[in-house]
Amino acid sequence: MRTTPLLGKKLWFGPRGRGGWGLSPVSWEGWAVIAGFLVVAIFGERLAGVWSTLAAAGLLLTACVLKGTSPGGGKKGREFRAELRRTRRSPGA
Repeated sequence: MRTTPLLGKKLWFGPRGRGGWGLSPVSWEGWAVIAGFLVVAIFGERLAGVWSTLAAAGLLLTACVLKGTSPGGGKKGREFRAELRRTRRSPGA
């Protein structure tokens, strides 16, 4: 399982915490991306039509791929949290 993002060093999205397949925000940057998407999805369609919502969805997907881990189910989420605990305890981290 990939525990580092493809771009940069800080993760914005990690495996879902309560099982299921997908990603959820794990930092304030991830939550900001989600909030920005919701604002564009709600208000952008009224102002610019469906194309703004589709563009925002594309940007959200791109952010999840570049700044997230590999998605997975409950087992992957447990592996991810165990890996984070291990790296936080390792000397020099």
